[in-house]
Amino acid sequence: MARRWQHVLPQPLKKYAVKWDAMVTPGCLPLTVDYFPSSIELDSCYDVSSWDIYVDPKEMKSFLVRPPQVRGTLDEVRSAFALVVMRGMAAVRLAQGFQFVLKPEGDTEETLRPPQRRATSFIPEESVLPRARGASDILKSTDEPVFLSMTNEIHRISFNGEMIQVKRYVRRMGHNPPFKYECLIWPKLGGGSHDIHSVFSSHTLAVGYTELSTKFESHGFENYQWNRWVSCITSANPY
Repeated sequence: MARRWQHVLPQPLKKYAVKWDAMVTPGCLPLTVDYFPSSIELDSCYDVSSWDIYVDPKEMKSFLVRPPQVRGTLDEVRSAFALVVMRGMAAVRLAQGFQFVLKPEGDTEETLRPPQRRATSFIPEESVLPRARGASDILKSTDEPVFLSMTNEIHRISFNGEMIQVKRYVRRMGHNPPFKYECLIWPKLGGGSHDIHSVFSSHTLAVGYTELSTKFESHGFENYQWNRWVSCITSANPY
């Protein structure tokens, strides 16, 4: 996870220094990240699920995507519609904090050799790893799959000529208990807790400080219904 934020603090800071700038202006993630799990880690530490979306240009009339103005054979029209839908699917994930996964800098052909996949895999071995070198290389066409990741989850979106396939890798994680946070704050204009957000439970001390406590819980995307977004984007079942 720390690698996702390496651009925010290019120079190391003192461990106990107060990060005033970060408190006033939170860091913003870039669109891309170059970290991808090894083949061993991907096979042993992640649960995999997938689903397919049939691309029918006549049925795709969603308000979320603009139909491409293309003429040609049925395969060319279907590929153009698939590209528009894949871009919409990627946009939804970027809005949720996902990042495009790029090919790591300095990797050789040996390090990028595709891992041996199980016999039940539905995708070619050469497309298991991300190959884009930059953000401008992503979703230029439907020939190459696109990879997006966020913390403990990786999504692979590809097109095989008729259907868009979404493959989802979720890291196996134990239950994370809520993190309890407590602090003392001197409220604005002195004592009282009327300015404190309702997420905190507060107690005003006699000396003027307000004691605050709350709990932070991890809300991942393990149970997120991504297929519902697909229905909205493709208008196959918008309701």
